[in-house]
Amino acid sequence: MPRLEELDELAAHTAVTLVKPHGIDSDVRRGHLQVVVIGNGTFATHPLPEGAAIVIGRSNRCDIPVDDESISRRHATLSVGETVTIEDLGSVNGTHVRGEKLKPKQPISIAVGELVGIGTVHLIVQQRSRPMRPRRLWTHEYFEARLDEECARVERSGAAFALLRIHPDRRAPPSFVEETLVEVARESDILGKYGPHEYEVLLPDTPPAKADEAMRRIEAKLLEHGLKSRIFVACCPRDGRSPYQLNSKVEAPQAKAKDKVVTTGTDIVVSDVQMQSLHRMVEQIADSQIGVLLLGETGVGKEVFARAVHRASPRSSGPFVELNCAALTETLLESELFGHEKGAFTNATSAKPGLIETADGGTLLLDEIGDMPLATQVKLLRVIEDSQLRRVGGLKARSINVRFVAATNSDLEAQMAAGAFRRDLYFRLNGVTIVIPPLRERMAEIEPLAKSFISRSRPPRDDKPSPTISPEALEIMKGYSWPGNVRELKNMIERAVLLCGDGPIRPEHLPADKMLAVRLTASSPRMFSWIGTRAPSSGDSSASPGAAPRGEEAIPAPPRRKGSADEQQWIMQALDRARGNQTLAARLLGISRRTLVNRLNEYNQVERPRKDKTKKK
Repeated sequence: MPRLEELDELAAHTAVTLVKPHGIDSDVRRGHLQVVVIGNGTFATHPLPEGAAIVIGRSNRCDIPVDDESISRRHATLSVGETVTIEDLGSVNGTHVRGEKLKPKQPISIAVGELVGIGTVHLIVQQRSRPMRPRRLWTHEYFEARLDEECARVERSGAAFALLRIHPDRRAPPSFVEETLVEVARESDILGKYGPHEYEVLLPDTPPAKADEAMRRIEAKLLEHGLKSRIFVACCPRDGRSPYQLNSKVEAPQAKAKDKVVTTGTDIVVSDVQMQSLHRMVEQIADSQIGVLLLGETGVGKEVFARAVHRASPRSSGPFVELNCAALTETLLESELFGHEKGAFTNATSAKPGLIETADGGTLLLDEIGDMPLATQVKLLRVIEDSQLRRVGGLKARSINVRFVAATNSDLEAQMAAGAFRRDLYFRLNGVTIVIPPLRERMAEIEPLAKSFISRSRPPRDDKPSPTISPEALEIMKGYSWPGNVRELKNMIERAVLLCGDGPIRPEHLPADKMLAVRLTASSPRMFSWIGTRAPSSGDSSASPGAAPRGEEAIPAPPRRKGSADEQQWIMQALDRARGNQTLAARLLGISRRTLVNRLNEYNQVERPRKDKTKKK
């Protein structure tokens, strides 16, 4: 896993430019060169000074040490002059250029951008500082809107287009992959970021044959840089005429895993595709020192994610310490956080280390960070920036090595605008943001989570198995909106296990009256609606997330249970009124678009209305 400073440097790298192996362009020489080292779990960059001979090997005394068993202690030498040359130093596993093993002590010229093998590790020499041609990587929301437009254009004109979904080698930092995509994409192509290590490309005016050719070209280019990838293609109108049909085509491999229950190495259960993606992100960022900000409603499992970050990091053998910033007064919070010396205040009869000090070598979770007083925020920022801690009443600073993870259900951006939260602290903590969806948006997890809580509450014994959940009780649970999220589900299951005795959990063992009164409907509360909300369209400045557009009345929720014919009719009515536009239909229903798509996936036999072919004037 690359270090943070290497990621920052790599973000400014250019697309690889091949030059002739017998000479270096003056522009390249002025821009300087670097070598990228790609190995098993390694992705690092090193500058190549002109006129220097750089020794590469496993020894720490080498100019570029590579910790890999296939590398000899002094393996090869890279030299930069009028040409770039590489020379094998008599290594055990050899140095390979253009498929041929080099003879020892015989330098050979290589091209900038050419792949060189040393043992099982690969090297690529690159130019460092030439700026990449301007190209925007669009958000998924913008990309989705463009996909909608292209589908409508096909209905009008019949012109074909293609959609690519790209899953590159997870060893590579995003900047490296994005440079490659920019290098091979046409000016007319739309590049988007679908998710962590997932990209999407829209290829306008591209028939299926050309789309397959583009897919092979991108795959070959990534492989040329030593990166394997999986690419899926969907062509309109061949594979479908709507965004849903096309996305289903490129997401088919993920859809197979949708019903699969995944464990994360502990007793955590992850069966929702969104949650699987978030846990993959945790694995990617765990090795770095970057700060993590966890956002989500109360009870969604922010502490679970914080512990997952800790377990997956090199700090896993160190302490994991948690502090709820909302549970203490300002004075007590400072004492708990920074510690105090003897006599620092009344009743300070002895010195006490703070939680930051206690977490040295490990991870500190600052829960409810939005409730931290401003004065404490200033002191915390200084500790994070300097890695130095001074106890309350103390004179001597102590060095600390702590990874900070913050969590909140507050809108920190609104608090910053109001002056209640410091911007500099926000940007220090917000290296990576993980937004955890509420339980009502990942209903597929209710059953496996409930079974896990049952097993923990009453583990199976030789004479008695754990209680089961009756279909009627499960149906009620899946129709409930879960305002308390996973914490509420856990408490409800523990109560039901006590009440059910030796039999299965039935509706009478649940607070069914309460659950039936708070159904997953258009009137369900949107407790954390500030996360991921969209800006109103230019034609509807008064629109708000979850509200019907101006001039449209929200469609009343069905009186029947989830999955019933009434609910299907409710959704189809909204799609028909929205002329097939899923985003507009979701707003009419008062639910998120993802929830709508999940419902449509469950009704796989239901034919969706197509968009209106006539262009709205």
